[in-house]
Order: sequence, then C-alpha cells, then structure tokens
Amino acid sequence: MNRCELSELSDKSYDVIVVGAGINGAGAAQYLAAGGYKVLIIDKGDFAGGATSKSSRILHCGLRHLAPGKSIWDFVVHPSKFFLACQNARKSMIARSEISSSMKELVRPFRFYFPIYNDGPYFSWQLDFAFKLLNLLGPRDNSLEYHRYSGKSLQKIPFKKWFRDSNKLQSVSVFKDYQFISAERLVVDTIRDSAKLGATVRNYTLMHQPKQLDEVWEATLKDVLTSKEVNVKTKLILNVTGPWGNWVNQMMKPGIPDKVIGLKGAHIVVKLPEEFSECGIMVINRANEPMYILPWHDMHYIGLNRTPYDGELDEVKATKDEIEWLIGEVNYAFPKLNLNREDILYSYAGIQPVTFDAGDPQGSREVVVHDLESEGIANVLMLTGGPIWDYRNIAKKLLKEISSRCVPSMDKQIPSFCSSEMTQLLRETSPTSVDMKYSENIIKKIILEEQTVSLADIMIRRTGLGWAADRGEATADKVATLMAELKGWDEQRKEKEIQSFHQYIKEMHQVH
Repeated sequence: MNRCELSELSDKSYDVIVVGAGINGAGAAQYLAAGGYKVLIIDKGDFAGGATSKSSRILHCGLRHLAPGKSIWDFVVHPSKFFLACQNARKSMIARSEISSSMKELVRPFRFYFPIYNDGPYFSWQLDFAFKLLNLLGPRDNSLEYHRYSGKSLQKIPFKKWFRDSNKLQSVSVFKDYQFISAERLVVDTIRDSAKLGATVRNYTLMHQPKQLDEVWEATLKDVLTSKEVNVKTKLILNVTGPWGNWVNQMMKPGIPDKVIGLKGAHIVVKLPEEFSECGIMVINRANEPMYILPWHDMHYIGLNRTPYDGELDEVKATKDEIEWLIGEVNYAFPKLNLNREDILYSYAGIQPVTFDAGDPQGSREVVVHDLESEGIANVLMLTGGPIWDYRNIAKKLLKEISSRCVPSMDKQIPSFCSSEMTQLLRETSPTSVDMKYSENIIKKIILEEQTVSLADIMIRRTGLGWAADRGEATADKVATLMAELKGWDEQRKEKEIQSFHQYIKEMHQVH
C-alpha cells in the first residue's frame, strides 16, 4: 500500500470516500472494497492517529454491559434494559472470540481480578450470575475461565496484601480477558487488506470544500505535507472521523446540529511491585465507576476518567489534575503503594466519540449511522459511537446502509481477517508478551510499505516502540537513520525528525 502521488487521484471518481482512518474507517473501507465498491479512504493525519491509538486496549468480554445503573433494581424495574444489555454482551463475546482466534498476533490473554467489598456496589452472587450468563451468551470455544476466591483462598491472590480494607474484602473474582497488543497495527492490517481489495488508501490527506453536484459530490483533496490539491468525485461520502465528525459535517453544510460528543479518557503508566506482574485489575473507584489497572511490558497503565471534552482535538493530553486524580484513586484502592507524581513514567489521553444525547452530558453508547439527508445533505452518512472490538459488526452495518443507496461498480471479493505478514514478523515472540521483534529488515519493510511519513508514525503507530518504558529513547536514532537512508533525508532532516519525536513524547505524554 504505497502512498501514491496526489496527482494520481486528480479527477478520479469513486463510489464512496471514507473520511477517517481509525478502526471504524478502516473496517468500513475493507468491507466496502470487498463488497465491490470503488473506495478511497483518507485521513488528515496518520492511520490510527486518533481515538484508536489512545484507548484502554481491552477486548472486552461484555461484563460492563451487565452492570446495572444505580442498583440491580434498575434491571428489575426496566427489563428492556436487561435484554438490551444481554444483546450487547453477546456481541462483545462473539467479537472477543472472532478477533482472538483470527488475529492471535494482535491480542493476548491476561487474568483480570475484580475485588468485591462489603461496602461496594456489587455482591458476589451478581458476579457469579453475570459470568454464567456471559458463558451462555458467548461462543463455547472461548471460555472466560471464571473463578471466585473467598475466605482462606484469598491468600492465593498474589497482590492480596496490597488491597485496601482487607477486613471488608468479601471475595475476588478472576476471569480471562484479552488485551490489544497494538490497536494501531489492527488498523494498519485492516487498511493493508483494503488496499489489496482495490481501495485507494492515503494518509495525511485532508478533504475540504466538498460541493454537491446533482447526484455526485466533488471534493478537494489537500496533501497536508505539500499543500498540493486535486479534485475528485464520489457518489457518497462516509464520515467516520470520530470526535472530528461535527467539524466535517460543518464543512459540508454550516449549522448542522452536533451528532457526536467527545469523552476524554486519561491514563497513567507506572511500575508496580513484582506481585502485580502480568495481572490486570478492575476496581470500582470512589465515583462508582470502573477503573482498570492493566499490564503493559513490565509496567501497568491505569485509567480512565471519562469527562466531556470540547477542546483542541489534535493536542489531547492528560492534565495535571487528571493525573493527580488517577494517582489518588490508585492509592485509595491500594493505600500501601503510596504512588506520587514522580512514579509516573508517562501518561496519555484520548477522546472517545459517543453519540450526542440532549438528555445526557455523557452522551449515548449507542452506535448510530446518521443519514444527513434529513439535514439537507444527500448521500452523506456519518457514524457515531463504535468501540474497537465491535468494528466488524459496525462495518457490516455501514455496508448494508450504503448498499441500499449506492450500487457497487466492481466485483465482490473476500476480505482477510488474519494479521498481516508484517504483524506476524513483529510478533514472533511469546503470545503472553506485548514485546515485538525488531530488525533492520522489518523496519525497512514498514518504511517502504506502510505509508510512513514521520518518525512518530513508526515509533507510535507501526511498532509500538514509543509505548515502551523508555518511550523509544534507545531506538529512535536507529529508526531515524533507516528512514533517512530510504527516504533520502539529509542529516539536518534526520535530526529534525528525532527532535520532533522526542518533543512529541515530552508534550503529549507529559514526560519530565
């Protein structure tokens, strides 16, 4: 999927232009290309450069769907909520099974520990019931391996001594879940398959000045790096830009009401005592919301706090207050840790796009495909909501919606849901590890084949080297040297890339 010259797209016509190359845009392009549509997918930044890259990286089993609102009576009084929760939980379990079996190189299993306290919002029997229900709802080939420790058996929990209020600790539920080793590579692999199926793929490409001409749209594409522009035509525009969705809509027609809101989620990364090694923990914080403590290399990342966000979308980072709040909640759950600001290796924050709901400042988790014809714009669809793990179902939904409005111009094909050869090469390590295998040959292939423009593209969104404990300090110079060799950079350009990458890490990850 080499990055073609922008001039090659001049005056081209497409069935669908997919705007946004996060996981849902990538999934949509893959399914549409397989469905016979002539597709162009673009992003004003890099692939997976937004919400996908800054998530909690959990391939959820669906437990959170079965958590009632304020109490168990919420489901009793509103049985429709319970049935909807079961439907969503089943979707989660199916997605968990599909992704963990077909893309083994991109996920890894881990043990999730959930402490139940006498003064907490949940009872042990609720967890027992929830996991029995999940096993019934999900495929038989992907067990949760649920077990609950109580009484003397609590001593088997490796980090038991660190829990708060041991006299109030009723039990600890343990189950198997999965973690995305690299959500970014999931996107890149999906994009790669889209290209194999015939889609035209281009990052760092902005759509602006779209104009509706009878039955088609004419849009100007701008290369963000060179400022060159060309015009293209399309039958339909699919807005899958997540938090940027309202901005894209306003570009096509000012005054369109907001369809999406952003919830900011911050994370901190720390080194915990050896007893926590490879263990994931879910606790209920003092706001009665779940907080995740998840293994990452020889560290743990901790998050998240969801708050409505309407700030600058391209420069999202954890604030001092958010970091302090997370530290406080960890210390509440595990007082003896006594974490402080100096223990934070780095932090990160992202924006989760959720469907706008006038009655709820936190928005709605419902996945909605908006037909903007109701707003006076024909042949424009917009997606709101959509977690990473559900991207295939969402892609199917988008394909169905587009099929009812637009006839494909090419033959249908069969998509591939396996990890790419590149990812397989990177993942020639233990399946229980998040570490990847790096060599000059692999890095060179990534540089040449995966539309890398900057050093950050490789370090953050192709290899994950920038997510390690040293934030890529040990490897940045070597990778930059390879990029300079293959892209013809002079020494000045190489040094500029290295400095830009380190500055990005310092600012966006709050490294001192």
